[in-house]
Amino acid sequence: MASFLHSITLIFSSSNNTTASHRNTEASRPAYAAAGRHPATDPSSKEPIYFYDSDKPYYEFTSFSDYSVEYRGLVYPTAEHLFQAFKFMDADPALAERIRGLPTARMAQEEAKRQVHRQRSDWLSVNVAVMDEVLAAKFAQHRSLRHLLRSTGSRELIEDSPIDWFWGIGSDGRGRNELGKALMRLREQLQARGGR
Repeated sequence: MASFLHSITLIFSSSNNTTASHRNTEASRPAYAAAGRHPATDPSSKEPIYFYDSDKPYYEFTSFSDYSVEYRGLVYPTAEHLFQAFKFMDADPALAERIRGLPTARMAQEEAKRQVHRQRSDWLSVNVAVMDEVLAAKFAQHRSLRHLLRSTGSRELIEDSPIDWFWGIGSDGRGRNELGKALMRLREQLQARGGR
């Protein structure tokens, strides 16, 4: 946890909001986001917020959403590209770079699955901490995302993936929701930092 907090502090202190080198095109975002609007959220509501589908509110919270992430001087097209590249950064940097250059988040995920035998040996013990680091970088670099995350108040955030029982809740709603939990940890840190 201490390294997660340290990562957030370093990322936010070095972040200059969204720079021209990693701005995403507004045309590729959901219509409400491209228009500078987002469905109203009541921070005092106790209703959970479900996110997953690209044409529905809060898709921005997914690692597949079209928000680039700069990490160690390199720009990754999405958080998913960075997350998948992390599996190989030490063991096979050329593969990590190839993943970074793939056109879509889905392709990055699929390539990492094909190369699972080459991923770092401790991946299953560090993957949640890596997601924390990836999300911290993504939200540090996009002010609109920080604002959106803070605006959810204390509502539970749930990745409504019907196919992922680890990061989401799966088709039966009984999955671990680790992405939602990671976002809520980050939100707590952002709220503790106040208006920044």
